[in-house]
Amino acid sequence: MFTFQAPYPSLQTTTILPNPKFGDAESLRVSIVMKRTIDGTRYTYIKRRGGKKLQWTFRLTRNKSLELRAFIQSYFASTTIVTDHNDRKWIGNFTNNPFELSTDSRAAPAIAPMPRGESVNITLEFEGDEQL
Repeated sequence: MFTFQAPYPSLQTTTILPNPKFGDAESLRVSIVMKRTIDGTRYTYIKRRGGKKLQWTFRLTRNKSLELRAFIQSYFASTTIVTDHNDRKWIGNFTNNPFELSTDSRAAPAIAPMPRGESVNITLEFEGDEQL
């Protein structure tokens, strides 16, 4: 289970999501800078920034996707705490813009009060630091 809480440090809202569809992606935040001297010698520098870049793809029901959409619209610019499916806590910000929700399967006739069968995919990118 994923838990998103915002704004940090005075938490007001919590959203709980199921585990990501295909696991998660994790990478360092680095950039490579190439410099050349007058005589043509190349030097490469790697700049490391703190934290990591994380990416998750979720498959949600329509109602859960509307809840996540409202959470993102309210707190996309705020610092957020994420507790992932491995029970690791991350503090940081969402980085993808815009947030794209794609509906993959159609809804069947509804059984009150919830729609049936409709699913939505969303990929979230997050940059943050792990809390130990």
